[in-house]
Amino acid sequence: MSQPNEGQDRIDYLETSDITEVHASIAREHAEPRSGTMPIPTWLGVLCAGALCWAGAYIGVFHGGFSSSVYNEYESSPVAFFPLPKTDGGNGAGAAELPLVQLGQKVYTKNCAVCHQPTGVGQPGAVPPLAGSEWVDGSEASEKRLLAILLHGITGPLTVKGASYNSAAMQGFGAQMKPRELAGVLTYIRQEWGNKAGEVTEAQVLAAKKMFADKVGAYTEAEIKAIPVTDKIEGGAPAGDAKPVADAKPAGDAKPAGDAKPAAGTPAPSAGSYDLAASVANGKTVYMQTCMACHQLTGMGVPGAFPPLAGTEFVSGDTRRLVAIVLKGITGPLKVNGTVYATGMPNPELSFPILKEDKNVADVLNYVRSNWGNKPEPVITPEFVGKIRDEFKSKTDQWTEADLLNFPAAK
Repeated sequence: MSQPNEGQDRIDYLETSDITEVHASIAREHAEPRSGTMPIPTWLGVLCAGALCWAGAYIGVFHGGFSSSVYNEYESSPVAFFPLPKTDGGNGAGAAELPLVQLGQKVYTKNCAVCHQPTGVGQPGAVPPLAGSEWVDGSEASEKRLLAILLHGITGPLTVKGASYNSAAMQGFGAQMKPRELAGVLTYIRQEWGNKAGEVTEAQVLAAKKMFADKVGAYTEAEIKAIPVTDKIEGGAPAGDAKPVADAKPAGDAKPAGDAKPAAGTPAPSAGSYDLAASVANGKTVYMQTCMACHQLTGMGVPGAFPPLAGTEFVSGDTRRLVAIVLKGITGPLKVNGTVYATGMPNPELSFPILKEDKNVADVLNYVRSNWGNKPEPVITPEFVGKIRDEFKSKTDQWTEADLLNFPAAK
């Protein structure tokens, strides 16, 4: 039988019939796939595109300012897309105002209740009340005055409801809280415990921050009274021709906390390169911002409420334990100098973010240990604070008195 000479089975170049059959089977196969030439199914492309659109919308709505400190996903106000649950019985009235009050209650509980108490009655002779205060809802009250106090703080003497608070001191929260948090806490205070003042808006807070941006240090009562009660902050601008008192100088010879010098008698720097004097100077500024409201300018605390820092074994004793206390806080009761204090100390760095820095923790403790009869040696360094922070990083709760009396030995 002769070999074919035409078609795909044609024999050429001395090929055999077996080879031509192999070629024919290869010709019937599909082409080998190549990178970039295989399209995905249409349904999968549509699904991926939808997922990308959803992810972009979610990030755009819930970005929270891309801040690591934002835990509330509604911080970006995505009410247009995801309405908040109604808390007014479903009729819609007041739904926009109530979340601001609720936020203010949380902020108050975290930052203010330890001094002013959950009931807003303060501490007799030490911390003025907010309930029924003329500064909150009365003859001395105005949004502008309250914002000035909240942003930059106030120092005594201060008269509230006929009582004089000579050692009163409140730090400013302008750098620690967001405008909405400031608006929320003022709104909550002005509408709680029988107070019936109006809402403070975020726009008013932003306007006040600009107006008082040049203010250094805390206000005095005289400086706050220099702000007319009739001055309003509306639409982001003050009413009339009123000018802020940001340039007002502290009464008498008082100096702003930022210019504070180490207390008299502060010891010279220890041997080595660590500058104890500079640490104590910065520590005083940190103390005024974080500790003074409870432990007072004299370090004597508030009898029955907040323990002293002067002449206590917890301060002058084990520095490792002292650092651990500041890093984690204490839950009461705690016995100090023979007196039991039921009120504990919440984790300080949660209320005061500046204490998240090891240097500020070291500096404020060096200041405390250099004053009121305490001994500054050994010096506490940022490196030492960092080691203690790492040692107890897995501890999530506060210390108890039993924990501190049986403090674990260094590993």
